[in-house]
Amino acid sequence: MAVLHRVRSAVFSNKPLLIIVVALFIAVALVMTRPQEARSVAAEKAWSVETLEVERSAIRPALELFGSVLSPQDAQLSSALDAEVRELKVLDGQAVAAGDVLLLLDGREAELTLAERNAELKELDAQLRLARTRLKRNRQALEREQELLTITESKYDRAQELFTDRLISESDVETTSENLKRQQLSVNQSELTVEENRLNIEQLQAQLASSRAQRDRAQLDLDRSTITAPFPGVISELVVSVGDRVRAGDDLMRLQNPEAIEVRAQVPSRYAESVSLGLERDGEVPARISADGRLLAGRVVRVSGQTREGSGGVDSFIRLRDADIGLRLGATVRVLLDLPQVDGVIGVPAEALYGRDRLYRIVDDRMQMVAVERVGERVRDDGKTEVIVRSPVLQDGDEIIVTKLSNAVDGLLVAPLSGDPTALVNRPAPTATRAAATSVALAGSGS
Repeated sequence: MAVLHRVRSAVFSNKPLLIIVVALFIAVALVMTRPQEARSVAAEKAWSVETLEVERSAIRPALELFGSVLSPQDAQLSSALDAEVRELKVLDGQAVAAGDVLLLLDGREAELTLAERNAELKELDAQLRLARTRLKRNRQALEREQELLTITESKYDRAQELFTDRLISESDVETTSENLKRQQLSVNQSELTVEENRLNIEQLQAQLASSRAQRDRAQLDLDRSTITAPFPGVISELVVSVGDRVRAGDDLMRLQNPEAIEVRAQVPSRYAESVSLGLERDGEVPARISADGRLLAGRVVRVSGQTREGSGGVDSFIRLRDADIGLRLGATVRVLLDLPQVDGVIGVPAEALYGRDRLYRIVDDRMQMVAVERVGERVRDDGKTEVIVRSPVLQDGDEIIVTKLSNAVDGLLVAPLSGDPTALVNRPAPTATRAAATSVALAGSGS
């Protein structure tokens, strides 16, 4: 206490020091009691977007596919025998009619083989006629032997009776018995000869049938030395010339009919049932084929019954309503299939979709993601393509965002361009407002 008293006496006795101490105390008090200013909060940006009002309706979607042009009449002609090319009747790219001769092979070997087969056939035919004559004669001989056997048996029975009556000797009976047994053996031998003749005829008939087949095969080989067109078409891939030696199975040329063309396109599995139902109900599914700047009318005529290994769909076959030779076989074309009508679906621009099955709608001025099912596509009257989708979440009157945003995320603040685009600009975020209010409250409590 004595020390504090001495310090206080020294301060009050020294006026300049007293003024300095009071000034410092006032400065500290002012700093401690001044009100804190609220932190400046950055306003949240609202992104301007174009929107589309949801209006569910019944739409016939179109399915975009890519197909290849092919022809069901497309034959790879090959040689059926070993021979030289003797004459060439056509050139690559030449149009031919059904039955026209395309190429001649050297058929002399086939002619010789055919002559041999005909000679063998005549020889067997002569043998068969001789065997039939022999069989006829042997059957007649058998009948005579059987008649003699009957007579011999009658004599034997008569001899037995006479021997019983003691009218002939025992040696006479033995002679009659010996004659009977000899005649029985003769009949058995005749029967065996007839059976051998019959079996020989069957063998000759089998050999004759085989010989006829060989003769017909030789004739077929000779006929195949002349290559003809099985249907009208255009020659391509001609790989032989006169003098070339070809073997059986070697390719000669290709024949395609461009007037019987079809387009094969793979339908994804999720649409295959719709296409099949359309075929069962209407007998066809309309299609449009885009090629070389032209739009050709077509129709799906059949759908494959199985999914090819390694593919995600089934093959559909589309036929043009009018023959068009302008389509080149093997070309790739764009195909639009008109699927059966679907109720309760929505048509949206392609840019409204994120990925394949997501879009955003506006809820309380903010983006909300909605999962949708992609049903197909549709070409509008103005030529633009819409994607047909459906979702149980979307209701009539909902606003779908059609502007593609790179930063799209749930909760992002947006301003529809269809309304007042400045209404939401520079609106402070609710979280930032709460932060500012908290700061002011803390400042007040500090004071």
